[in-house]
Amino acid sequence: MLHNEAMNTVIATPASTALRSRTTRRFLLSSSAVLAAPVLAACGAGGGAAGSGSTETKPGAVSSKPVTLSYLNWFSPTDPQNVLFPHALKVFQAQHPQVNVEQVVATGSVMEKYLSLAAAGTTPDISALNPQFVEPLRARGSLADLTPYIKRDGKTWQPEDITPATQVRAQKNGKWHAIPLQMGLWFLFYNTNLLQQAGVSKPDASWDWDKLPEVVRAVRARTPDVLGMTLPPYELPVRDNGGDVLDKDEKKCLLDQAPAVEAIQWIGDLRQKHKVNPTPEEMGGQNAQQLWQAGRILFHVGDPGFLSTSQRAKPSFQWDIAVVPKGKITRVSTVKGPSLILSQDSKEKDTAWSWLGHYTGPEMQRYVAVEGKVVSARTSALKAYVGVDEGITKQVVLDTAQIAKAMPYVARFDEMDKEISTGLDTVYTGQRPARDAMAEVVRKVNAILAG
Repeated sequence: MLHNEAMNTVIATPASTALRSRTTRRFLLSSSAVLAAPVLAACGAGGGAAGSGSTETKPGAVSSKPVTLSYLNWFSPTDPQNVLFPHALKVFQAQHPQVNVEQVVATGSVMEKYLSLAAAGTTPDISALNPQFVEPLRARGSLADLTPYIKRDGKTWQPEDITPATQVRAQKNGKWHAIPLQMGLWFLFYNTNLLQQAGVSKPDASWDWDKLPEVVRAVRARTPDVLGMTLPPYELPVRDNGGDVLDKDEKKCLLDQAPAVEAIQWIGDLRQKHKVNPTPEEMGGQNAQQLWQAGRILFHVGDPGFLSTSQRAKPSFQWDIAVVPKGKITRVSTVKGPSLILSQDSKEKDTAWSWLGHYTGPEMQRYVAVEGKVVSARTSALKAYVGVDEGITKQVVLDTAQIAKAMPYVARFDEMDKEISTGLDTVYTGQRPARDAMAEVVRKVNAILAG
């Protein structure tokens, strides 16, 4: 269950005629965050110089007086996380009856809600944030340093149980400022019935990206009603081909380099050349989830949110998941998913950490993994989730976690991502070759990074 404020399904927009698999990340963070920066400073957000991280937190005990903590998130009543919240609160209050936790649910962007609450002097004690929002707040010193708490409570909280790929976005310069809640991994969804009817074996470790269009053509020759496959998130073929989005210092965009250009052109060719990706006219106003459930999509690269929805929908055909295909150089998935943070503004940091540590600890995360079918950021919870037989190859989740790599969630990620998406659209719609489009993207992204 990858929790994103925007729909995590594949949609067709006027700017794109390709059916694609990607998470919408455009929340106008840049302008909101920049405009709100003076307000945050005036409200005391950060408690230190901007860009310095956060001030040192000294661990203390849970307040003995009645305390109500505010917890900002965007989880709807039907969200799997709300399977955990009442249970976690009941267990917590059995030990700390004087502490209550109230959820503040954002109906739009959680970042915009956070900024508006901070501007009003009511910064939430704890917030769930999409990964691209952690770094901007950390850079402003708005996030409390959780390292002393984790060191103190390490034996029970077990930081080593947090999957390595998710720790990349949670820690910086040896300090924890966020606690990964879930893993937003990419899996290859496939229609088992269609493969069997075409005499094609299920995907295995030998499959590379070129295998997908080859199989789509074989299936469509037998079943013309099948629309083909969705476009994979661009970073997968790029990284599998030996390229990347940014360099290791995250100061320079690499999408104009040969490995990236080749991979992005390959994605564009899936529709323009190979005709295995449907047009908006063929989609008939339906998104990928609907087309998948109708049995008209053979392959889709989707995340735990797509997985959860598919399980609840119970399609009439047999289906399964596999590890994403390999490229020329390697095989990579992407780790996304929300994290929880403790606001530097909180006047009840010790109590807030007690709840935060409890909520994200091994026991509660195993509970939500089993009861809510959540792909947790904890290894022990992932194993618990895999241990529940639900008719799909859940070992794929563990295998994918081993090859997951974080996106470069720099402070101005949303601005950068918007430029990249715009450039990709011109390739996917056949307006420009990847070489020209990515050359322009790199110029714009490097200017953002330099700024």
